[in-house]
Amino acid sequence: MDIGVMPNATILVQLAVFIIFLLILNNIYVKPYSDVIESRDELIRENLREAEKLRREAQKYLDEAAKILEEAKTKADSIIESARKEAEAKAKELIDETEKQTEEEIKKAVAEIRKNLEEEKRKLEKSVAGIAKSIVKKILREAA
Repeated sequence: MDIGVMPNATILVQLAVFIIFLLILNNIYVKPYSDVIESRDELIRENLREAEKLRREAQKYLDEAAKILEEAKTKADSIIESARKEAEAKAKELIDETEKQTEEEIKKAVAEIRKNLEEEKRKLEKSVAGIAKSIVKKILREAA
């Protein structure tokens, strides 16, 4: 059973047209699309490299910031400790000065009290001497 298909020139022409069609499609659609995809892939790779570079740079800045923060904390602790010691020294100095002034005031008060006591003793002795003389005079008057 023969269907009567004989190879002729139309099949070769159709084959040539089909190949030309594939070449035109390749040049018009596939190559530009491939070029766009390649350029996008390259752009993505470049962006990833840039992102990695920026990430490393950001990490470097974070490390520097942490170091500066730690130094600032250490310095602040040092300043606080220094201020605390200075305050303690100042408080001790004020306490010592107040104790010294209090001791001086107590000494002055004791000296003043002793002075007043001696003065009162002298007055009392004069008064006792005067009373004794007047008693002796009265006794002598009564005895005479």
